[in-house]
Amino acid sequence: MKNPARYLLLPLLLLGAATGHAQAPAPKPGYTVVTEISFNEQGVPESAKIVSSDDPTGDHSLEQLAMNLSEQDKQPVRLTDGKPVKFKARRPFSFPVEGDQGPASNVNRPVLRAGDQVIPGYPETLAAKGEIGGAIIELIIKADGTVKSVRTLRASHPEFGQAAETALGQWVFNPSQQVGAPAETRWNVVIGFTSNGRNLDLKWRLAPRPSIGGFIVGRVPPVAASASIVPAVETPAAPAEKK
Repeated sequence: MKNPARYLLLPLLLLGAATGHAQAPAPKPGYTVVTEISFNEQGVPESAKIVSSDDPTGDHSLEQLAMNLSEQDKQPVRLTDGKPVKFKARRPFSFPVEGDQGPASNVNRPVLRAGDQVIPGYPETLAAKGEIGGAIIELIIKADGTVKSVRTLRASHPEFGQAAETALGQWVFNPSQQVGAPAETRWNVVIGFTSNGRNLDLKWRLAPRPSIGGFIVGRVPPVAASASIVPAVETPAAPAEKK
């Protein structure tokens, strides 16, 4: 007899496909990674490094994407006294997030209380169809750390929003230690749902600020009772097109 499917709550953003374009300024508020690229005499990138970043992901996925794009950023040859020369240039890679209010809005971000928290369940109807996606959830958190209300700002499927709301409404955060803290504050969370290691669109991996962050619910196929459960592995996709 097969065991029921297991679910894993993974940190936001397993490395995978995302759309990041070199552009300044960003068309919408969001997160930005700036790299400095060293080019050879032919305008081909030799190396790159991060010079500034507000990448919120635990595994630095946006920074890795920016570095990957930097390695492909061939530029016209530059001349000094008529001879090709090596040179350096900085490139901003912007990752727009709808509704983002910028870094200043993340001051005094609440922290989840240590211990067990309720994990959103993967809707079986969507799992059976192989559907993946996510939901952006707004939480109103009281000063004592309990959640006053939850609502879905947007979701790829209504069922994902409902599953996220049901779980997040039971989350408990550390009480505010801020002197004169407001009775309640508003924060956003993104919950992504994926299975079989499939990549999620970037919009289901980055929450607009004020943001607590995000999580991925990974569905692992049924396994034999003696087998161990391992995290799903995302397969990197082709690099995003630069503009």
